[in-house]
Amino acid sequence: MLLIGVVLTVVAYIASIFISKKIRISFLNPILVSTLIIIGIIHVTPLSYDTYADGGSFIVKILGPLVVVLAVPLYNNKHILKKYYKPISVGILTGVISSAISVVALSWLMRLEQDIILSLLPKSITTPMAIEVAEIIGGIKELTVVFVVITGMFGASIGPLVFDVFKIRNDTAKGMALGAGAHGVGTAKAVEISDQAGAASSLSMILCGVTTILLSIIVMKMM
Repeated sequence: MLLIGVVLTVVAYIASIFISKKIRISFLNPILVSTLIIIGIIHVTPLSYDTYADGGSFIVKILGPLVVVLAVPLYNNKHILKKYYKPISVGILTGVISSAISVVALSWLMRLEQDIILSLLPKSITTPMAIEVAEIIGGIKELTVVFVVITGMFGASIGPLVFDVFKIRNDTAKGMALGAGAHGVGTAKAVEISDQAGAASSLSMILCGVTTILLSIIVMKMM
């Protein structure tokens, strides 16, 4: 049963990459397309979600260790990251704070319940870290995973359009924005732009995640 979920996920993702390259529409990124493929297969075949989830949960478990791979582009572009360490630091703090404020403000306007708000707060960091934050602050980790996936897909899709509208040409700036706003999915998009953008996005994603976790611990201890 484990093998079914893993194979289906891998095949769906390979197919989604092919489709995305052929159609070349920003919103049809591989994560979204592969998700739709898997949902469609589960809907039209006898395959149940629980059966698929056995393999899917295994993939989620190995996401944490795989984050270490991001150290490669970081090391290869360390000279560029050292050069821009001040704007990078400001960008990370701005990304974390603005994300938290926007969640709280919009949740208040929409009168969402507290557990949903707490599940939304870590939406902009990578899944393994987001799950830890949700557990620390009392959110619902299953909801957090959904919010993280949606945020990543939307950020990676809309990012290139934002860069074009505001005429952002610096690859480091692009990478920082994608990593801070769209975590792993944004980093995958940044790698497509350049190694420099991928390195900046990796650093941004990791530091935003660590900063969010530390702030969550501090806030919970103060409450």
